[in-house]
Amino acid sequence: MGEYDQYIEHYPRGMKVHVGIPVPGESVFQDWAIIAGVDEDLVELQLSRDVLPAGVRLTIGTILDIRGGKDENAYSCRGIIVSEGVQRTILLRFIGEIVSDELREYYRIDAFLPIKYYLAGTTSEYVLKQDWQAKRQARAEAERERREQEKKPWQRLMLPQEGRPHGETQEVDEEPFADVLAEEDALPDDTGDHSWDDVIPLAANISGGGLRILLHHEVKVDALIMLEIFVPTEPQPKIVDAVGKVVLCAQNYAATKQTQRDSYNTGIEFLCIDERDRDTIVSYIANVQLKRIRQLREQYLGRRETAEEEALSDAERLRLKIVQLLVSAIVLGFLVWSVIYFNRYSENRPQSEIERIFDQGFMKYLKKIGKGSPTNTQD
Repeated sequence: MGEYDQYIEHYPRGMKVHVGIPVPGESVFQDWAIIAGVDEDLVELQLSRDVLPAGVRLTIGTILDIRGGKDENAYSCRGIIVSEGVQRTILLRFIGEIVSDELREYYRIDAFLPIKYYLAGTTSEYVLKQDWQAKRQARAEAERERREQEKKPWQRLMLPQEGRPHGETQEVDEEPFADVLAEEDALPDDTGDHSWDDVIPLAANISGGGLRILLHHEVKVDALIMLEIFVPTEPQPKIVDAVGKVVLCAQNYAATKQTQRDSYNTGIEFLCIDERDRDTIVSYIANVQLKRIRQLREQYLGRRETAEEEALSDAERLRLKIVQLLVSAIVLGFLVWSVIYFNRYSENRPQSEIERIFDQGFMKYLKKIGKGSPTNTQD
């Protein structure tokens, strides 16, 4: 089966698909669409909405993630917009292969991430699962306390009271807290988790199903490991707690020779991980991949969009392009006019006094030697 046949088989006409649209800030807007037509790798999509949210753009050259299937049978392929149609339709071409099965298990990237790991003192998965749940609860409670500390004094008092509708709060006068507010605003924000400040990032190959890291000691296959992974998501990073099982441990001779220390490629599969944390990892991977694809596209286009250009709406971008074209046309017209003007001036400009005296002297010399023009000879 050819590549184009796979596109037609996996994305038939009339199929409903999920569309991942990159937006500024390295995030992804999720929407759905209908396959209106497919011809080899050319696909026509009919979007689900007439107007996209602010900051979401569908312009030529944008790379989308097109997902189909359900659960274990899910698959995905990337497509690049080649033309903007009418009535909520766009044309795109599929690029690359169709990734089948559960996507979050296969999308992976190489990154430097702060990771804490502890070899378990027990081989019981049940005991480790209990410890993992307790750690997650403790971390969640610490996060709630941190957010509570970030609140202003009057915000801490604005709690729902008995007899009030759910969500209604009591208004609190801020004036008595003016001095406290000024002192708190003057202090630096020190409510974050500083236990990660001294953790050296490890070179990791990470996916939603596990990770591979380079360790300087050998770990037995099937050994259980407690993991804490610092994922640099926006706007706030997140700590992912997980229990993993070593599925691979092989010596890396190149790294051993380079570092003069025993080095082992260690593959770890997640056994216990909250699905929301798994989605956090998958979202981080997708955003990094989109960023790298955007960088590659900018290399091919030969230019990079500025942050101001990325923040513009479609109408503003169109006006900017029109202004740029007008300025370019004016500059080009001025250059053409200048060439024509100076060319004509060089041909028809009046002679200077020196040129006139030289021409008269030259003509007299020609008459003297008998080589003047017939008209001058008859004179």
